[in-house]
Amino acid sequence: MQRREFISKSLKSTAGLFAVSVLPLGLAACGSKEKTMDTSTMASLGPLAKLESGEFPKKVQYNVKIKDAWTTQDLDGFVYVNKQEDGSLIIMSPTCTHLGCTAGDAEVSSQEKGVRYFCKCHGGEYDEFGKNVSGPPPRPLDTFESVIQDGEVYISVLSPVKREA
Repeated sequence: MQRREFISKSLKSTAGLFAVSVLPLGLAACGSKEKTMDTSTMASLGPLAKLESGEFPKKVQYNVKIKDAWTTQDLDGFVYVNKQEDGSLIIMSPTCTHLGCTAGDAEVSSQEKGVRYFCKCHGGEYDEFGKNVSGPPPRPLDTFESVIQDGEVYISVLSPVKREA
């Protein structure tokens, strides 16, 4: 066997072994099995069908147990949910982006003027989609990315997504 023939066969063998070893990884990546996410530290907002029905915007309560190293804490809270023009839901934190107070429902007279949420601490005003319309808040209310698993909607209450103006 000549040197050129040896190198050619060696390269072909190496390429063949590489292809055979990578093939199972490629097939696994193309699999269609649904992946499940660990939702044990996420707050459940209830079934998606229930969340999508009724009047909007709405206030949705949650309770979640969060275990962090040696401590476990129960967190009770709420979020605001509204339906956007494209039909998707926006889940908003009630925490005012000015100094972290809680923005509650605005008075009826203010709601008629387009103000849906009001922070009593410093007069921050937000519309029904959480956009800051008046007062000191520098940006809209933060939102939560949702995970839908087995028809239930979950959010990670410790990881709001910061929105820019």
